[in-house]
Amino acid sequence: MGKPTTLQVSYDSRPASELLGAYDDTLAVFEFGVSPLESTDPRHVPVALQALDTTTRSEVWRCTSAVETGRWRNVHFARSSTMTMGHIALDLRDAVDMRSASYEAYRGLQDFLRQSPHHCPMKIWNYIPGINRGHGDSEKYRQFCTGRTEALATDPAERPSHPAATAIGSPQGEPALQVYFLATALPAINVENPRQLNAWHYPRQYGPSSPLFSRGAIMQVNGNRCFLMSGTASVVGHESHHDNAVDQISESLKNVNSLLKEARRITGGNSPSLDNPAVLRVYIRDPNK
Repeated sequence: MGKPTTLQVSYDSRPASELLGAYDDTLAVFEFGVSPLESTDPRHVPVALQALDTTTRSEVWRCTSAVETGRWRNVHFARSSTMTMGHIALDLRDAVDMRSASYEAYRGLQDFLRQSPHHCPMKIWNYIPGINRGHGDSEKYRQFCTGRTEALATDPAERPSHPAATAIGSPQGEPALQVYFLATALPAINVENPRQLNAWHYPRQYGPSSPLFSRGAIMQVNGNRCFLMSGTASVVGHESHHDNAVDQISESLKNVNSLLKEARRITGGNSPSLDNPAVLRVYIRDPNK
């Protein structure tokens, strides 16, 4: 969208430990198939999900300017002059339940953003062990949404606009609730999908607290723009469609194109397409889980 932003994403088969020392502009190295509790560096973001590819690869996020790293309470972060990548991993064995863990994670996130030079969240990723375990409002995902809503409601004046966000189930045996995020100094331009109901308007059947995220966010950095998408999936309206991965992926791509079209409308035609360089991280549910 416009000139490319200073954020660059690539895949590399070298070990994560080697990649962390390879560049001074690395915001994050995502290593798959490893518990987030095993993070060895603020830029090291392990994800418990296994990649489908048989070749081991890490996802590397670089920002073309020097990065400083640190820890603020329970947030590990890497920060350049224009953006911050932060990472929270809470051991659920120390939590009362998912609701309280979600509350703790999002209170920590809000507190961190409040004191950060990059206080506007662009996109948030949430990895929830056994996401659909539990019945009715005891389901893990519903508990997570309630805890998040309660955390964001504690200080409405500081409540950020809805970022693009994704909630993904991680293995049932994974001990950590993982939340990581990308933030900048300027608020995002939110983009909603005309094919889908806005997440915060979801009906009560999905739980006592509606999910708080936008379908897409246009990130603005130094006059450059980048489009971050989330929550596309095979949802039409507020319901998931199809019962097989092939048709679900086809429906998801329709949602991706719908989002791109809406972004083009909002920005007067200056929007990306799937023909432009892009990274799509696709999650496929294990049918046995």
